Amino acid sequence: MTDDENVANPDASDALDEFPAEFSGEVSGDEATSGVGVCSLDGCDNPLPPRSTTSDGRRRSGRPAAYCCKAHADAASRARRSAQTAAIVDPLVEAQRLAELFDPAAQALAATLGEMRERLARADTGALGRVRAAESEAAEAHQDAEAAERAAQAAEAARVKVVAAARDDRQARQVAERSAERAERAAEDVRRRSWEQVAQHERARGAAEAAQAAAQRSRDELVLEVRALRSDYAELRSVHRAAQRDLADRDTALARAEATRAALAAQLEAAEERLVKVGNDHDAARQELHGARGELHAVRVELDGLREEARQLRERSAAEHTARRLAESHANALDKELSGVREELSATHARFDRLLAGRDQPADPQPGEDSRGEDPTA
Repeated sequence: MTDDENVANPDASDALDEFPAEFSGEVSGDEATSGVGVCSLDGCDNPLPPRSTTSDGRRRSGRPAAYCCKAHADAASRARRSAQTAAIVDPLVEAQRLAELFDPAAQALAATLGEMRERLARADTGALGRVRAAESEAAEAHQDAEAAERAAQAAEAARVKVVAAARDDRQARQVAERSAERAERAAEDVRRRSWEQVAQHERARGAAEAAQAAAQRSRDELVLEVRALRSDYAELRSVHRAAQRDLADRDTALARAEATRAALAAQLEAAEERLVKVGNDHDAARQELHGARGELHAVRVELDGLREEARQLRERSAAEHTARRLAESHANALDKELSGVREELSATHARFDRLLAGRDQPADPQPGEDSRGEDPTA
């Protein structure tokens, strides 16, 4: 019977639990030799039933009883299943909680990016309007100076908007980083529990000579746990991909801001050239042009500040790109560790199968004994 068949047919696993108590549990060496012992269920001190004998007085082959009755054997089996189910459900609940924590941060980040796009669109529209105004008012130096002043004010407003958007992006990135750290800690806990459970199964190798039904149930539970780990890993990969898409959107927004800054610089340079030409033609307007040059110098100083801020934004973008590469490297390391866990689980399954195959080859039965080594009438 395959693992998928066992999962799809839980009634078969329940039917395997109905074997006699003599085929479940373990007893100490003294109890096995003396035939005297107490029930293995916690809180029960009842003596174990005596082992059955053949018609000639010899003890029948097979494992000694571990529980005083079938009801206590079933209770112990249910307790084991409850503990194993809790070990699987707890990581799933933690993963769901992390997903709920990350969802508000992702929504806030999406809203911030949408607002940044709207602001950049408004900045582009304002820049086109300033170009048309400069071309239509090139006849008079005073009007050119006013257009340059309006362009400088618009550049300052755009700079303030870009700084505010960058601050909002930094806060959203911090929230996303905290969510990623919590997801990483959850993955570390899941991996640690997986290693602990693998070690428990390795230590339980000596008990592999138990009945085939109990070994089959343990293997089914391991399969369910591996599937849960795969699901958790897929969720972590989805979170990582969403973070990559957010970083790409921020890079695009920074590129658009840089293009807007370059267009404003070109407009200011063109306005300065027009002011110089008008100053050569009109002596009366030279004093006004001198004041306009001072204002243009202040605008250039502000533009230098914008360039410095854009450079800092590029540096932060490079740092975020480095963090993204580290996250990808960590995800690849998790993938390799999960592959190692699957290989070790496959090796454990193979060892279980070999031990069970040896268990399934019984010795020649004594005359009058059935296939399980007991009297059918017992």
